[in-house]
Amino acid sequence: TQETITSVTTQETQNETTTEAVPPTSQRRKKILAVTPQIQEEWYFCAPATVHMMLASRGVSVSQHQLAKEMGTYNPYGTHNRDAIRILNQNLFGYPEPSGNQAGYRLATVTDARPDSEDIRLFKERVRKDIDDGYPLYYTFNVAQIYPGKSGEHNVIGVGYELTADGKDISAIYYLDPDTHVQDPNYGGLKKLTTEELLAAMVTCGEKNYAW
Repeated sequence: TQETITSVTTQETQNETTTEAVPPTSQRRKKILAVTPQIQEEWYFCAPATVHMMLASRGVSVSQHQLAKEMGTYNPYGTHNRDAIRILNQNLFGYPEPSGNQAGYRLATVTDARPDSEDIRLFKERVRKDIDDGYPLYYTFNVAQIYPGKSGEHNVIGVGYELTADGKDISAIYYLDPDTHVQDPNYGGLKKLTTEELLAAMVTCGEKNYAW
């Protein structure tokens, strides 16, 4: 668990970008997990790539193609989130679905993306706890609302957050995108959105929206 991470740097090493923790500063209130970014190996592998990164961040190595096979990923749709999270839990905790207070990822659906909604409050609470505990999250959003001109539903790994100046609320969300077409020359797949922007792009999806 990276309890004191507040920022992020990236470096290119043999065509792979490594996300590294840097020390906290008094001017910033960021917390970003040290996760090694990966590019999805097939155009419809966003879920296997995302789960691959989530598992790797916890020291579990399973290839994208093996995960895709276990999840039932198929062309042209991709992966159903219920299958992706079932396989994530199986590989990480040893069972497909947590019951009661068992550790494990659970899917949630966003129905109200207004800034004062209960969905927003719960999402922020879950993000802060998971990232503080060293666990990345799984996000699904409508691509058209994040990347104009594109379409479809897309999965990414949630790796961090940024707090407001008073430290009481989350002002921004950080995620790593495995899509080769949205990589930045400096930051790779690391992206930043407000919570409202992210949930507004979730609420229009057919699949459940995030796993925490």
